[in-house]
Amino acid sequence: MQSSIGKGFQLFPFLIILFVSLCLSHVCWIQVRANSVLNSTDESRSTDPFLLSTSLPVDTAFKFPSALPVIPSDKSDFGKGRIDLGGLEVIQVSISTSTSKQVWRTYEGMGLTIYQPINLPPSFFTLGFYAQPNNRQLFGWVLAARDVSGDSLRPPVGYIAVMNTTSMIIKQDGPAYFWQPLCPKEYQAVGLYVTTSPLEPSLSQESISCVRSDLTEKSEADTWVWGTEELTISSMRPANRGTEATGVYTGTFSCQRPNFSPPPPPLFCLNNTRFGLSSMPSKDQTSLLFKTYSPWVYLHPDEDFLPSSVEWFFSNGALLFQKGNESNPVPIKPDGSNLPQGGSDDGLFWLDYPADKDAKERVKRGD
Repeated sequence: MQSSIGKGFQLFPFLIILFVSLCLSHVCWIQVRANSVLNSTDESRSTDPFLLSTSLPVDTAFKFPSALPVIPSDKSDFGKGRIDLGGLEVIQVSISTSTSKQVWRTYEGMGLTIYQPINLPPSFFTLGFYAQPNNRQLFGWVLAARDVSGDSLRPPVGYIAVMNTTSMIIKQDGPAYFWQPLCPKEYQAVGLYVTTSPLEPSLSQESISCVRSDLTEKSEADTWVWGTEELTISSMRPANRGTEATGVYTGTFSCQRPNFSPPPPPLFCLNNTRFGLSSMPSKDQTSLLFKTYSPWVYLHPDEDFLPSSVEWFFSNGALLFQKGNESNPVPIKPDGSNLPQGGSDDGLFWLDYPADKDAKERVKRGD
């Protein structure tokens, strides 16, 4: 009678052959699947059962883990959902299934979906479409605008065919056509119009609007959203940025064709000609925002350097040093009124602890 070990050795070659056969079958199935996908680049996703059964992250709208705070009413315009930029009132349209419709989608790489804003409030018009990668939940916005001066917005007089995807070998929901509005004199385009038809879009203002030139500023490509060797989609931002800059993000995107000449005319962002503080949060609103969104910071019990308020640091011996006169530091006033004003970070001034050793150690440990 054979031992169990002997029987095991007899079965071992059979198990190896079975395992190899299964692996080869699986590899062949994957290869056939890959070939079928590559050979169906012109088919719509609606005809592909595999893709139909695959849910993408972008198909789910992002939700905050808890309810957002209710901003208390105030005399300021903060939290009201709209801002007057100087004859042009804008609102932020959060992209969702109720405020936008899907226009086009590609599954190449991480994929991309383009949305058209819809169901805008009365008298508000689209400035451009929104684009987002498929690999994250739907979460974005675009600005829509209302003409409050009578001549801030105008419909386009034509379109420039910027790009289409008909010749691109990618998995897509049919071809996409990217159109840039051709605006009247003294008006600029701030976004693109996208269709799945080669027919030029309507010239009505309900399709897309051009903005008066003085209400726009130069923009530039910002974050890479999606692309191939033939096409790059990027978000846009004001070219001039800073504390005194007046450019306004629009949430729209640009379309670039590498090594293509001549390039299409530039797209613009908006310009806040009413540059002021009316839309900034009040003290009470700011306090609520800090209480809601400020992070909790936990310090180790043996930590030597603990936090303090700026006023406490100034009142407890903080010194202002100047390059070339390091031996004569100046005590900083509690309100900071004797600190250098304006200018840039040129390295001519800096702050340091008190010169006295005991005072220095005390200030290091914070309040």
